[in-house]
Amino acid sequence: MTRMNRLRGVAVAAIAAVTNPLEVPDDLRDVQVLTRRHRRTHRCGAVAYGEGSLPATLAAAVDARRIIEVGTALGYTAMSMARAVPAATVETIELADEHVRIARAQIAARGLAGRVIVRHGAAETILPALDTAGYDLAFFDGFTPTVAVLREFHRLLRPGGVVVAGNLILGPDPRATRYLADTARWRTHSFGETALCVKIP
Repeated sequence: MTRMNRLRGVAVAAIAAVTNPLEVPDDLRDVQVLTRRHRRTHRCGAVAYGEGSLPATLAAAVDARRIIEVGTALGYTAMSMARAVPAATVETIELADEHVRIARAQIAARGLAGRVIVRHGAAETILPALDTAGYDLAFFDGFTPTVAVLREFHRLLRPGGVVVAGNLILGPDPRATRYLADTARWRTHSFGETALCVKIP
């Protein structure tokens, strides 16, 4: 990716942050607010993906029954996706002890504990232990995706399954962006800080 393309992505993300022509109701906005407050208070890496409507809408579009997420924070997107597909199970991975505790409490308070499972630990350790029964959607909202995590996503997804990889603006290893753009593996679209990839059968 050239420097100009990187700057273009930054510009698109900045414009999107201040220009929102379509107002989408969000009944989990309080979790976004809680996440921002928690981050300021604890000076930690808890960040709620800007619009839960994106992963939620994609989950609904592919009728995702099995969803894997890396980067739970306080549970915002995991709950958004679970609500979008009432038959879905979301497994979400979070490293920080306090975030796991709060996310589990938020999830339970909304009656989603049976369908949203918070796995505590490093994605690079947890993902390889999961079976290959065919996830429909994988969402990355950790710091920035690594090749190891993306390879596991590819292994775990069914043919035609979808990856949403966020935080590309934070400068991942170039091998990770090349992996996402590999036309032998994916049909890929990049917008702002996020890549949307469909696994090629």
